[in-house]
Amino acid sequence: MELIQWEVGWLMTTYNHFNLNPVYMPMKRILFIALAIAGFTMPGKSQHKDSKEYLEDIRFYSDVMVNAEAEEHRLRAYDLFEEAMSDFLSLPGSYEASLDSIRWISVLKGADFRLVTWQQKISRSEHKYGGIIQWTDRLVVLKDSRPWVNGSQRNIYSPSAWYGALYYKIIPFEKDRKTYYLLFGFNAEDESENTKVADILDVTSPEPKFGLPVFVGKDETQSRLILRYSDISPLQLFFDETQKAVVHDHLLNLEGAGPSGTSLMVSDGSQEGWLYKNGMFQ
Repeated sequence: MELIQWEVGWLMTTYNHFNLNPVYMPMKRILFIALAIAGFTMPGKSQHKDSKEYLEDIRFYSDVMVNAEAEEHRLRAYDLFEEAMSDFLSLPGSYEASLDSIRWISVLKGADFRLVTWQQKISRSEHKYGGIIQWTDRLVVLKDSRPWVNGSQRNIYSPSAWYGALYYKIIPFEKDRKTYYLLFGFNAEDESENTKVADILDVTSPEPKFGLPVFVGKDETQSRLILRYSDISPLQLFFDETQKAVVHDHLLNLEGAGPSGTSLMVSDGSQEGWLYKNGMFQ
């Protein structure tokens, strides 16, 4: 009741400031406005969700943003999913909460953080990716800023300009006595092609970075591996623990085999690897 009295006092002060006489204002109207303002400002029970309610929302929105037929429903669900996920991961103790019941997301763990990524279907030919890095005391939100025109194999990216992917594997490795993380990710490019990426997550400083010049190629050192391939040809990209190497299928360019005579990148059945040695993959 104190809040309502304060709001009425505020209304009286406002009317006096503009030389308005509140005597002529019906009391019912004053009370109605005060109650309306109180309704918007007083924290209601519905505004405070517990972790169970957030998880229910996240489960629902994640399903809609991937599977809904209507584009506007997917886009709306994505915004609500991202908001609910950020709110949930901001709750005290949420770092220990399991996200295993949430379909359509990936959760990978580092030494003192976890990396959550997800995919948004915009249309049959366009997808966007989102993610959050969570520590016990802070969050870093990842924003997919593709498409990149040039330099994506060599550049270093920030969380706000991220080479978006749904990550499916994380491997820690050492370089110069520091721990970095090798990430394997998937990106559904369009109706006919996909991309898999081997990226590097650098959390050695307060601001995380993506990419590190550790892939030693024939012509230059790359910050990440990007493998774009046809939908008709699955591609393997993984870490071989025995060989200590990043391994992927070798891609062959088939001229004129794609739609409208375009070329297709397909696996030829062989594999190639990048051996880990002294903090580098070569």
